[in-house]
Amino acid sequence: MQQVKALNVAIVGGGPGCRAIMDMIFSGKLSQLRMKLIGVADTDPDAVGYRYAREKGIYTTKNYRDLYSLEELNLVIELTGSDVVANKIFLTKPANVRLVDHVVARLFWDLFEIEEQRITDRKLAEGRLQESEEKYRVLFETAKDAVFVSDETGGFLDVNQAACKSLGYSKAELLKSSNKEIDADPRGYEAFLKIRDGLVDKITFEVNQRRKDGTLLPVEITGSFFDSGGRRMALAIARDVTDRKQAEDKLKEAQRYTRGLIEANLDALV
Repeated sequence: MQQVKALNVAIVGGGPGCRAIMDMIFSGKLSQLRMKLIGVADTDPDAVGYRYAREKGIYTTKNYRDLYSLEELNLVIELTGSDVVANKIFLTKPANVRLVDHVVARLFWDLFEIEEQRITDRKLAEGRLQESEEKYRVLFETAKDAVFVSDETGGFLDVNQAACKSLGYSKAELLKSSNKEIDADPRGYEAFLKIRDGLVDKITFEVNQRRKDGTLLPVEITGSFFDSGGRRMALAIARDVTDRKQAEDKLKEAQRYTRGLIEANLDALV
């Protein structure tokens, strides 16, 4: 591919606008336009852009017509803000040299600022998204409850360390499985289908999950669906209720024992 030759550019008007454009050229922000600044003219040698050009070793002059003698000059950017100066340059410049007056330059500058703001906003949004994802990942991995993210078929897309620990599987093993496979009875998958098909927005139920060693783990699952990047996913948070179940069993046993004593005492009184 043939490389596009850079435009040799001279600026008339060495004020702040000149300095700003020079900064953009030197920083590469105008690299897509392939500009090379070769001269600056201003009647005031103390103008900020004029002095900056001298510091950079760029040709400077008080008379803009001197710029016409620069070798292979392609473009003059007029930044004085004077229509009189712009008209004089237009009438006196060589035929092969193009002119961008201050009106067009202003429009160009506004468009550049809009693009710069768009880039800045995008970078900020990307930064916020990355920060949010990092916070999500920390919360996801450090959660005490098991967390499962699955697709619309129930196949696992992501699981946290608590899920791996509670079921005795590695993360790689769980990601090859599904909620239908680890639930010990069909009630779990039936609940999944209810939220997937929109019958309920959120559901909480109890089910036994099957560990890798074949033992059963009683859990309370809260599940819902969400959209991510146009894709529907299910989020299920499973809380180990072993202690609660044991406490409930002990309470039931105590109630049965108490009821038995009462019935025995009543029989003795009869």
